[in-house]
Amino acid sequence: MPKQCNEGSIRRLPDGTVEVSITGKTSLAGMPDVICDNPEDPEDQRIYRKIFSETPIYLPDEYDKAVREILRTGNDIIVLGANGYSSLTEEKCQAWGVRHGAYEAACESLLYNMVRFIQDHFPGVDIRFAHGASHMGVDGAIIATANALNRPQLGHSCPKFMFYVEDNGIPVYVANTQAEYADAFIESLDILVAANGRKQAFQHDIAAAFEKLKHVIPVNVLRSISDTGGPPAIGADGHIEDAVAAFEQRVHMMAMQLGFTTADRWTELVEHLNATTITICRRLLSPARAFQVTKPA
Repeated sequence: MPKQCNEGSIRRLPDGTVEVSITGKTSLAGMPDVICDNPEDPEDQRIYRKIFSETPIYLPDEYDKAVREILRTGNDIIVLGANGYSSLTEEKCQAWGVRHGAYEAACESLLYNMVRFIQDHFPGVDIRFAHGASHMGVDGAIIATANALNRPQLGHSCPKFMFYVEDNGIPVYVANTQAEYADAFIESLDILVAANGRKQAFQHDIAAAFEKLKHVIPVNVLRSISDTGGPPAIGADGHIEDAVAAFEQRVHMMAMQLGFTTADRWTELVEHLNATTITICRRLLSPARAFQVTKPA
C-alpha cells in the first residue's frame, strides 16, 4: 500500500519502481511522464501519478539508510548544500536588474569555486552535496556542480514535489511532507549557503543555525550581479522577497558585515565565501587533515 500523507503518497511497486501520486493537483496535467488515471472526473478528484524507474529512491522511513549510503560513509566528509530561488521569471529578473539565467549560473560558479578552494586547502577532503532534487534554480546549480566534480549527491523531496524531479539516476530521499523534507535536508548538511530566496529559505536558515546547529553562510548573490542592487528584502505586500537581504536588515551583528568596497562585487563575494568556508571546514575536519603540511616530494 502507498505510504499515505496529506501531501500525496509514495510507494515502491513489486517490480522495484517507485510511484508517487496526488489528488486534485490539476497544474500537473500535461507535464512530462505524469499520468492522470481519471481525467473525466471533477478536477478535485483527479489522481495524478508518476513512475520512477532509473532514480534510486529512499522512502520516508529510509532516511538513515540514505544518509549512510550516500553522504556519511567515509572520513573527513563535508556535506554542502544551498538554498535560494527555485526559479526566477524574466519579469523578476528585469525588475531586479539581473539577466535571465544569471542567478543560476552565478550560483553554480560560486559553488564550484567554493569546492575547488576547499580541495586546494585540504587535499583529500571528501566533498558531498545535498539538494532539493529539482533541476531548477539553486537546486539545479548544485546538481550541475556535483556532476561536474563527480561528487556524491543526495536529493531531498516529498511526494508533491517529486513530479518536478527528473528520473535520471540521482538518488533522492522522499519525506512524507514538505516540512519533513525541509527538515531532512537541513539535517543532512554541514554547511548551508543561503543564496537569497524567499520565506521558506529564510525559515531554512533559522532552523539550520539554531535547531540543527549547522553552519550557515548568507551570500547575497543577486546584489553582487545586479545592475540595480537586487530585490528588496520585503516586498510591497509585506512578504519576504529576499531572505538574505532580510537577514542583513534584521540580524544585527557586532562583527563587520560584508560590504562591497570595490566595483567588482562578484569577486569580493567569492573571496568572502571561500575564506569563510575554509574557517568552518578546519573545525569540521580531523586535525591531521585540517592542519596538514604539504611536504616536498
